[in-house]
This record gives sequence, C-alpha cells and structure tokens, in this order.
Amino acid sequence: MFQGVGNFAITGYILYIMTDFLHRGNQTQSSIQLVNMIMLIFGILMGLVAGPLSNKFKILKLPVGLSTILLAIAGLSLFFLRNNTGIILYALAAGLGMGLWNALDNLLNLKVIPDQNRVAFFLGVYNLGNTITQAIAPVLAAAVISLFGYSGIFIVSFIFSLIGGISMLSIKSLKR
Repeated sequence: MFQGVGNFAITGYILYIMTDFLHRGNQTQSSIQLVNMIMLIFGILMGLVAGPLSNKFKILKLPVGLSTILLAIAGLSLFFLRNNTGIILYALAAGLGMGLWNALDNLLNLKVIPDQNRVAFFLGVYNLGNTITQAIAPVLAAAVISLFGYSGIFIVSFIFSLIGGISMLSIKSLKR
C-alpha cells in the first residue's frame, strides 16, 4: 500500500515534474519518452527474470522489499540530481522496482493470507487497499506540492516507499 502511494505520486506527475520542477522545456517530450522506455525495458526484464530466480533461490520477501526500496531510491535520484543523470537513474530504479513488484507481489500476497479458505476475501481487501491508495495519492501529492513545492513530493515518495519496503521485510511468516 505505501509503495503505491509513493510510486503514483511520482509517476502520476511526471509531466509536471519535467516541465515545472526540472524545467526541461523543449526536452520534456524526449525526457518522458526516455523515462518510459527505460522503465518499460527494465520492467519487462524484471518480469521475465524475477519469477524464475525467486523460485530457484526460494526467496520472495527480499526481492519484494527490495522493489520498494528501489522506488524510494528512484524518488531521491530526481530530488538530488536534477539533470539527465537523475532522470536516467530514476527510470532505471523505478523500472527495476516496478518490475520486481509486479512479478512477485501477488505471490507474496498469496503466501501470507492467514486463512486459505478465504482467499477471495483477503485478495478483495488487498485490492481495496491498492484502490484506496491510488485514489489518495493524487490528493496527497497535490497537497504536498502546494505546501512544499515539487521537491516535497520526492521526500514523501521516498518515505512511503521506504516504509513499504521495511514493512515487506518485516513479514514474519516468510523467512526470505
């Protein structure tokens, strides 16, 4: 859930970040295309690689926790490096993080369901949590931007993503 708020806050505002925060001007379109291309490539790559590696090495919690930590790093890269390097680091870390998350998160959810006879109920609660965070994220992002400017969104994204990663790593019912 925290990962959803942190990630949407950045990706949902990427156009505004490029124009108003990074002041990319006539490079805005090419910068957004670059971000999307890198995220697509690494997202697909992680989708193809993460599942088989997770099965082979019997690890699940660690890569899912790492995915949200990568998203936290992605947010900070734009905060500290307001240039092409920051944009590329953001796209790389976000692509890797989102690819790992998308490849393994649902399996993690299925592994930690407390009552296997009520899987549909618990997956419904999980889906509700995701839906609520996707609805709250733009409101939270707008409030943060209006109070602290665009730089505040990166710190909030970092905090929420880091909380999500630590939460994933704190799951006691899975060893790795």
